[in-house]
Amino acid sequence: MASRPIPLAVLLLCSLIAQAPGLAIAEDPRPPLEPAEAQGLFRVDSGLKVELAAAEPLVIDPVEIAFDERGRMWVVEMRDYPNGPPDGGEPLGRIKVLEDVDRDGVYDKATVFADGLLFANGLIPWRDGAIVTMAPSIVFLRDTDGDGKADARETLYQGFATGNVQLRVSHPTLGLDGWLYVGNGLRGGNVVAADAKGEPIDLSGKDLRFDPTRGLAEAVSGPAQYGLTFDAWGNRFVCENRHHLRHVVFPEQAARRNPRLAVRDVLQDVPVDGEGGRVFPISKYWVTSSLHAGQFTACCGVLIYGGDALPAPYRGAGFTCEPTGNLVHAEVLEPDGATFRSRPMREGVEFLASTDPWFRPVNLTVGPDGALYVVDMYRAVIEHPEWMPEELKNRPDLRLGDDRGRIWRIVPEASKPADPGRSLIAPDADKLALLGHPNSWHRDVARRLLKQDPEKLPVDRLAPLVVGDGEGLARVQAAWLLEGAGKLTDDQVVALLDADSPRVREQAALLAGSRLVANEAIRSRVVALAGDADPRVRFQSALALGAWNDAGKVEPLTTIALEGAGDRWTRLAVASALPDHAADVFAKVLDRLRDQPADPDRIALVEELAALVGAGKEPEETAKAVAALDALDGPSTDAWRLAALDGLSEGVARTRITFGRFLETTPGPTAEAIRRMLARASAVASDPSADAPSRLAAVRLLAFAAYEEAEPALTGLLLNDPDEAIRVAAARSLGNLGRPEAADRLIEHWRSYLPAVRRAAADALLRDGARIARLLDAIEQGKVLPGDLDAAQAQRLLASADPTIKERAGKLLSRPGGRREAIAAYRPAVAAAGDVARGRAVFEANCATCHRVADVGVDVGPDIADTRVRTREALLDDILDPNRAIDGNYVAYAVATSDGAVYDGVIAAQTSSSLTLKSPDGKTEILLRSAIDEIRSTGQSLMPEGFEEKITVQQMADLLTFLKDWRYQDGSVPLGR
Repeated sequence: MASRPIPLAVLLLCSLIAQAPGLAIAEDPRPPLEPAEAQGLFRVDSGLKVELAAAEPLVIDPVEIAFDERGRMWVVEMRDYPNGPPDGGEPLGRIKVLEDVDRDGVYDKATVFADGLLFANGLIPWRDGAIVTMAPSIVFLRDTDGDGKADARETLYQGFATGNVQLRVSHPTLGLDGWLYVGNGLRGGNVVAADAKGEPIDLSGKDLRFDPTRGLAEAVSGPAQYGLTFDAWGNRFVCENRHHLRHVVFPEQAARRNPRLAVRDVLQDVPVDGEGGRVFPISKYWVTSSLHAGQFTACCGVLIYGGDALPAPYRGAGFTCEPTGNLVHAEVLEPDGATFRSRPMREGVEFLASTDPWFRPVNLTVGPDGALYVVDMYRAVIEHPEWMPEELKNRPDLRLGDDRGRIWRIVPEASKPADPGRSLIAPDADKLALLGHPNSWHRDVARRLLKQDPEKLPVDRLAPLVVGDGEGLARVQAAWLLEGAGKLTDDQVVALLDADSPRVREQAALLAGSRLVANEAIRSRVVALAGDADPRVRFQSALALGAWNDAGKVEPLTTIALEGAGDRWTRLAVASALPDHAADVFAKVLDRLRDQPADPDRIALVEELAALVGAGKEPEETAKAVAALDALDGPSTDAWRLAALDGLSEGVARTRITFGRFLETTPGPTAEAIRRMLARASAVASDPSADAPSRLAAVRLLAFAAYEEAEPALTGLLLNDPDEAIRVAAARSLGNLGRPEAADRLIEHWRSYLPAVRRAAADALLRDGARIARLLDAIEQGKVLPGDLDAAQAQRLLASADPTIKERAGKLLSRPGGRREAIAAYRPAVAAAGDVARGRAVFEANCATCHRVADVGVDVGPDIADTRVRTREALLDDILDPNRAIDGNYVAYAVATSDGAVYDGVIAAQTSSSLTLKSPDGKTEILLRSAIDEIRSTGQSLMPEGFEEKITVQQMADLLTFLKDWRYQDGSVPLGR
């Protein structure tokens, strides 16, 4: 729910905290307000008003609410936040059911449904109780005797991670498809059904969906932290601390089915400003990272509003809570290819904000009245102590507000007081008639009531609804209900594929995937959707065609690829559908592009299709693709060939064989054609008039050309080209030529390299044992100095699994001494005067390959700009003893591949088919799991010990001063010291 920001009013709490190093002395914080007072401090969009729906003592520490068909509000109370019950004490979490007895719009009766719950954080009413998320489990709490209290508990799934309470499984939400989805909280887990049937489900980088009526569960793309929502058409959106609205675009099933495919990511940051978009609080608040000031840092409770009470512009908008800024943000969504883009509803002004620093919105939902409900935990401190500096972890205000909590309702200003009873769903109501209701609450609850009792599902009434020409949402929901019960027929799917509505056709294509192989009528319609005017329909058509292993899919996939070349998700969908026939689609695409200009989108398409061919290692496919390349004769021939060969080489590299070996095993005519094209790469690489992307592609390709041709060209570029990107690429390609002499060439010119080129050259020399041996020889001979290697590169040698390399490196680079002695030796830097400008230079030279501060460096390691409440002593400890405490997301891994290469970095992303490593300098490597021999955690940070050997005590003082005071140099932030 929250990340690192801390409100100023409570940060400067009392004399204890005020005397902490670096913090200002302040008076006691602003006291909490009664609900009526707090209500008067809201600023909400014009034409709307904020009403109180519930408050303490009826609700305490609410974190999620849900309304059942009777209009009762179910509330999850996290009364143990943040540190849990006292040692030996009972958990304080509970679930209450609130009722508005007098129908005045304010809830006035509360019944404790269940208590003694440890960090329960989400629920959905289900049958005679509720399904509740409370890591490590998902449980079904039942009221079997109708007295309003849970008297039976059934564990459905277990094995979810139980770390920080903000990072746990949450938000059980019924999808349009009839599955219940939960966010994994970013920490994953190996989840099993309580009956232990089936294999454990690995949720690393994924979320979970399950069907309680069928006993099914599987991993799905994600992950969500604390926020998960669907729009009316089943698009799933999630959020995490600094990402306030993310669309889950690419399905895990598609990522899994093509072993050739390396999937970089599955989520789209929908807002145009991406990560950490701007927010405009009206309260006084402060964040520990000045880089994040005025940005999202604690996104949670994301909701796509589907109610009917707010005016039309809000329907379908995305809302996100930002509790540290005491606000709720709104975004307007627009279709963009297979996904969406969004912009703030009002520039510079938040949808809902308060000057009360205790206002802590953590969740949102739509009520029976169509209003937007805001869950307000109402706490002085929302940040978890885990993210606080050591000196503040035991601050006395952590639980202030643990006797309070509010639920607010936002409605049009002209609305009459709410009557929650007017919109209820009676036991005898026609639930099918509600599937097309304009209020999402009615649709969702009606669908849940039909879903949770499959034996009473009115199949005979649902079937006509599917094939009729009625409201699209009703047709689609009826179809998914039948599908979940195993009652949907092929003829009904055909009727949906023929629908006028593109949204219905999109859902129909999703339903068709498992049927098109056996049913020609379905198949022909999915093929026809390749020419659909709607990009999301084409996207879903490509995914559906992936189930069909037949040459008949080549033409429609070619059409989709060319029409959607500008949409990376459509290109990815096409690629996922080509575990076979990749060369056929590649050849057809090239033929149609023959006379077209080589714009970046089409270049990307050609590269990606060629990579599939290369990863397949099938001689016939390679021959077909190369023949198509060789036959090109249009104005952009060089660009297409370079792009294709670049992609082909990348695909071959995924299989962990060298391109040279690939050429040796490729039939003669095909290999000869490739060599002719590679020879042309030398001319393009050296041509300063060629466009930059083509030159870079050509330089990369020279790594696969004949050594006698490539070495002189690469050496010339390495030493003489004015473009640093070309020189860096030349160093990498020269190192990858695979001949011992190539390593010698890199070392021969070592002294002429600027830092970026030197780092690239060192990386190239660290790729395998033979090159490492030559590097160590050069260090022994003084051609390369130990200090020429950055700290991470030196650590790779010192931690080598090869005992010979490890021993030699230990002697040449000198292993760091004990941390305690190093810290003691540099302790004078804490009190010494430092200089910000000199410290910036120290940072840029030694730290910028992994960290970013003051617009210097890259974000690979943790954000070390979060330093205002970090003491100089604590920073010194962090720098000289980096492995003392490591965030699990930043532990370094060593990945060995089947070709003998070893890659180091932090795991940035992972799917069923690939792993993405991020290493110093921000470089990423995407590795196919099929080519990975070993993944080994180093148990350490990417930042090695021994930093003191790089700088003096005075330079350390300068560095500490820069880290503490860089943000104050423009005078915009008071020092407060």
